[in-house]
Amino acid sequence: MKKTDKDPKRRLYEYRIEYNAGAENSAQNSYHYYNAFNAPQALDFHLKMLEKRKITVQTISIAKLNPFSERWEDESSILHSFHNE
Repeated sequence: MKKTDKDPKRRLYEYRIEYNAGAENSAQNSYHYYNAFNAPQALDFHLKMLEKRKITVQTISIAKLNPFSERWEDESSILHSFHNE
C-alpha cells in the first residue's frame, strides 16, 4: 500500500469485550481484547470467534481504550442493536 493510499482518519483502537458463561454461570466475568476501527467491528470479530469455536456466552459490555486519557470508554449501547437484529 502506498503511503498516499492511507486514510489518516482511520485508526485502530483497542476494544475490551466483557463476557461470562451465561446468567446461570456468571460467577466470574472474562475479557477478550480486539484491535478494530470501531465498536461494531470489534463485536463482529468477537461473535465470529465464538461461532468458530462453538462457544455460547453472555456478552456484558464493550469498551474502547482512549489512547489519550488511557481510560476505557463504554460503548455498550451497540449491544442493543446486535441483539435486536
